[in-house]
Amino acid sequence: MESVSELLALSEDLEISSDSRFFLQALICREQALLTTSIKVKPVAKLLCLTDRLVGDATRELAEAGLLVNKKQACKVGRPGQEYEASQYLLDLLAQPRGSTLAHQELVLRLFNEPEIYAEGPLHEADGGNEKAARKQIRKDGRPAAPGACGRLGAATRMVLAALLTFADQCGVVTVVGEAKLRAMTGLSSVALKHQVKRLVSLGFIRVHVPGVSNGFFVGAKVRSTYYLNLDHSQLGEQHPRCAVLVYAEAGPSRNERLTSGLPPDVTGALLSLGPAVLDVLYHKVARYTSHLLSLTWGEGQGEKYGNVPASLDGMIFRELEQLKVGKPGQSDAGYYWPGAPDHFFEVAFEWAEHLKKRLNGKAWPGYKPKLIRLIPEPKPRLEEGDDRLRVVSLIVYPVPENQKACIVYKDVRGGFLREFDSEADLNVRNRYEFGLLTE
Repeated sequence: MESVSELLALSEDLEISSDSRFFLQALICREQALLTTSIKVKPVAKLLCLTDRLVGDATRELAEAGLLVNKKQACKVGRPGQEYEASQYLLDLLAQPRGSTLAHQELVLRLFNEPEIYAEGPLHEADGGNEKAARKQIRKDGRPAAPGACGRLGAATRMVLAALLTFADQCGVVTVVGEAKLRAMTGLSSVALKHQVKRLVSLGFIRVHVPGVSNGFFVGAKVRSTYYLNLDHSQLGEQHPRCAVLVYAEAGPSRNERLTSGLPPDVTGALLSLGPAVLDVLYHKVARYTSHLLSLTWGEGQGEKYGNVPASLDGMIFRELEQLKVGKPGQSDAGYYWPGAPDHFFEVAFEWAEHLKKRLNGKAWPGYKPKLIRLIPEPKPRLEEGDDRLRVVSLIVYPVPENQKACIVYKDVRGGFLREFDSEADLNVRNRYEFGLLTE
């Protein structure tokens, strides 16, 4: 099977609904041979486990968009049925050379191939499957129920998850796609897209969603959202975990304390005045910079200057922060919110990475060198800053270390607390929310 990234992009510029996009992708991914024959609504709906109504509406819409051709049935008695076949335009698109394979191609294909993916979240599992009664498959009037019946994951939800998986790294973190691109790929409005993202969060397919900020905060620059996907969700079909998890808790600094450490009081006050939404975005940026250092240096000694690593991190920070300016458009003094912002972010990331290496190397997976580490910072605190509770950071690690447990919880407290689990799924669900691995 070719890469699905271009297949997902086939209908980006077309004015068609998310259901039509899903039907087209399912048709291409699962039964591409059907595109060389005539397509009838009822048989294809049954084959793809979709309702007749969805397939009927989708085929008509795709025909109007020039991707399918309505083929009249000749020499038949009675009311002619509707048959469709692929247009030459669609066949030419599919014949074009494809790009490189996606990191999560098998998961994207599953979303289009497998009907038995259910809208079941972690709380459903914790309650023994009694979270909500499944809807009936047949309506009272005898017609098939709408997509999502019997608790299956609906077409629009699958489209959004597939689009996000297209841009996710090996740990499931998405930082490079904006809302406009997601709307184009899924055919959803801004309101509908936000609804589907919230649904994916509530079902546990997205661990954490960090909303971006508009250019109302920074002059002429928008900051994209960050999505932490759960690649090991029980409904995605793999028994062996794709990533390992290390949860670390300590009596460390709060989010704001870490962000402002070393800054003059007036600069600290100005930074905090940006508000919770901007501070959350900046904190997750610091976590990303720290992840970059840990990915390249895990298992090495402390205090080293990392060779060429600082240059790569400097470049990453400068590219992102040079856009984040304050003031009014056209002002000559509009610039970083405080002098030396890139240097400050580098120091915060460097110190955090050094601290985590010092506390965790030797405690988790001896001799293991991961290819990628991504930090999920502690959830937003519900209590006031300055409380004495433990601070939590979760490390998502790729690949899973061989012949070792895939999930470790380490609390850095007097006497120590370290527990190992076969996988994240063995953690108590409430603990997964507490550790930031899931969001309510």
